[in-house]
This record gives sequence, structure tokens and C-alpha cells, in this order.
Amino acid sequence: MSEEQRRKLSDAQKAYVASDPRWVEHRRKLADAQIARRMTLSATELEAVLGMRSKGRTFSYIQEEIGVCHDVIRRELAERGYSTKPVKPERRARRAGGFWRSFDPP
Repeated sequence: MSEEQRRKLSDAQKAYVASDPRWVEHRRKLADAQIARRMTLSATELEAVLGMRSKGRTFSYIQEEIGVCHDVIRRELAERGYSTKPVKPERRARRAGGFWRSFDPP
């Protein structure tokens, strides 16, 4: 695209936004499309969710981290066959096996 064509297109878009009464409705439709697009998880978001779930993070924590509603996260996990039950965090270190472990509850 030549520089002149870019300039003409830019001027036309600016005129549309500034003076066309249809712009308000068009802007609302664009905003609604953005919201609808956020009703699913991308592949990278799914990986992040699964990683946080394996560490025992709650849905409300994950929601704040990636910016997607917890209902959407639950629905997407359920549709893909992942459990939505609470997850215990993985232990970082193993407990020692001395005689005092005999007093631990089973």
C-alpha cells in the first residue's frame, strides 16, 4: 500500500469516527466482540491455568492472574475433560522417615 493510499484511508477513518452517526453503534459492536472473545481460553492461557492448578491455586486466584472470569475457566476445563475439583498443592520436599513419623495420623 502506498503512502498516499494510507493517508487517504486514515483520513476516511478519522472522518467516519468524527462525523458518522453510525460510529456509536459500530463501536458498541466492536466492544461486544472483544467481550465475547474473552469467553474462551487461548492455548497459552490454558497451559497457565493447568500449571497454576497443579500448584493448588484457586479459581479466584487464577482469575486475577490471567484476567478471565472463573466461570469461563471452569467451563473450559470441564469441556476439555480436566477436573474442576479443588486440587492439593504438590509438596516441594519429602518428609523425613524417622521414628517420630509413627505418631503422624494415617
